[in-house]
Amino acid sequence: MANSEDWAEWAWDDEPVGDHDAAYEQMWALHMLPIGVMAIGTGLFVTGKPLAQMSMISSAAVVVIIGGGMGYMTGEHGYDGTPPTIWMIIPILTLLLTLLLGIAGYMQYKDLEETKEA
Repeated sequence: MANSEDWAEWAWDDEPVGDHDAAYEQMWALHMLPIGVMAIGTGLFVTGKPLAQMSMISSAAVVVIIGGGMGYMTGEHGYDGTPPTIWMIIPILTLLLTLLLGIAGYMQYKDLEETKEA
């Protein structure tokens, strides 16, 4: 939710940035916060097979939100200005870590299934 005015300016390039554009950036950030809280809660309170399943499901959900929402849909609606390169590290790192989370969840699920069968 920090620097929402700057994010709006980067996204809209040379077009005038209104208060509603900064508000959209803040709302986008605010809708991402509960996902983080849910992820932390899942990590603290869920164990075993359900944790592995949640890791896979949440990984797919975040990839859709970041890839589909931030990547595709913003460009589709003319909201695809390029922020400074250093700021691109954040979504790329998030996607990488999210994919690793999904892979780790799958590997844990597979191990738990093999242990159960033995």
